[in-house]
Amino acid sequence: MDKREQIILAAMKLLCEKGVQATPMSAIAKAANTGMGTIYNYFPTKEALINGIYLHIKTAEILVMDTALDETKSLKLRFFHFYTAFVHYYLKYPYSFAFMDQFHSSPVILEETREAGKANFLPVIELLTDGQKQGLIKEMELESLLQFLSGTINTFVRWLQTKPAKQREVLLKQQLRMVWDAIKE
Repeated sequence: MDKREQIILAAMKLLCEKGVQATPMSAIAKAANTGMGTIYNYFPTKEALINGIYLHIKTAEILVMDTALDETKSLKLRFFHFYTAFVHYYLKYPYSFAFMDQFHSSPVILEETREAGKANFLPVIELLTDGQKQGLIKEMELESLLQFLSGTINTFVRWLQTKPAKQREVLLKQQLRMVWDAIKE
């Protein structure tokens, strides 16, 4: 793990546990086992660091999507893989989930950061628009569809975190059926 990633992970944990106001850069430096100067070399402000964390998570999210992007699979199966990959990612990395849950709609996240994060999601956007072109997914504004899916993932993961691990896969299969039924044409 390089210094930048070490800083990002330490900051993410502290920001999720303590909040923005109660997390000074000095605490992040201590948790990352680095100096203040090193942090400021990568991130000139706390806001820049928060935006860096956002992009770090967005990049990591899309890396778990390889099966969902396999165009030899049916669109429905690719959609199921996409949704499942996100749920599993957030269960595996609860601080990433907590951070996105807390900061996704925050004004601290700059518009250019949001656009860069969205650029990482072009394969997901293509999956959904292909489904619409094929008549498999409801014709609706893409942003509305993305917000719906994001909301279902966030709410579902929050709920799954309270359930025993042995129940989660059964609940995920039920969730997939409900979400697919909600968006299919």
